[in-house]
Amino acid sequence: MAKSVVAFSLDEFDPTYTRVLIGDADFKYTDFTDLGTLELITGDAIFENSQVENLGSLIKIGRDADFYDSQVKDLGNLTMIGGDVSFLRSRIQDLGNLTTINGNANFSYANLTNLGKLEVITGNADFRENFYLKDLGNLTTIEGNANFTESEVENLGKLTTIKGDAYFSYSEVKDLGKLTTIGRDADFRYSQIESLGNLTTIGGYANFRYSQIESLGNLTTIEGNAYFGESQVKDLGNLTTIGRGVFFGNKTDLEAEWEKRKNK
Repeated sequence: MAKSVVAFSLDEFDPTYTRVLIGDADFKYTDFTDLGTLELITGDAIFENSQVENLGSLIKIGRDADFYDSQVKDLGNLTMIGGDVSFLRSRIQDLGNLTTINGNANFSYANLTNLGKLEVITGNADFRENFYLKDLGNLTTIEGNANFTESEVENLGKLTTIKGDAYFSYSEVKDLGKLTTIGRDADFRYSQIESLGNLTTIGGYANFRYSQIESLGNLTTIEGNAYFGESQVKDLGNLTTIGRGVFFGNKTDLEAEWEKRKNK
């Protein structure tokens, strides 16, 4: 009887001929070290505390992937993760050929130094307390929230869109790169950012308290509240719209300038 290339459970999986594993694959406490010919896991893939070191021919994980404290050092041929992924305390340093994460991505306390070919994260991206990643490489879109609090990321590179909230408090981000849109709230408190660069739209509130930003540059729209009190902001730049309330604190010059713009 010929061996099937499809396994319907981990019990049927054989790395010498299996190409598709239907359902979830929990490699914890198994003896597998190399996934061999396997190209697709349709469900979740759990590598936490497993012996797996090599993902072999694996191209796609259909749902969530957990690399927490795993032995895996690189993602090999993997191009897509269909759900959430955690790199927390993993040994992976480079995401290699991975282009898409169709869920949330946890990079906190990871050893990542390079996002490789990653272009899209459809959920939230958590970079908090990531001490090795300096820039976002080819990443263009984060469709959820982006949290850079206490991360070492300095340059957002090719990132153009954060559709959710953006948290830069206590981060090392200095350059927003090509970022044009933050879909919801933007928190710049205690950040290192001095210029908003190409940013034109903030879809929620914007908090500039205790930030280093002096000019709003190309920013035209803040849809929510705007907080300028106890900030370094001296120039409203191209700002024409604040959708809700605005707090200037002792920034009487900015307040006077804003009144002029509102009355035009």
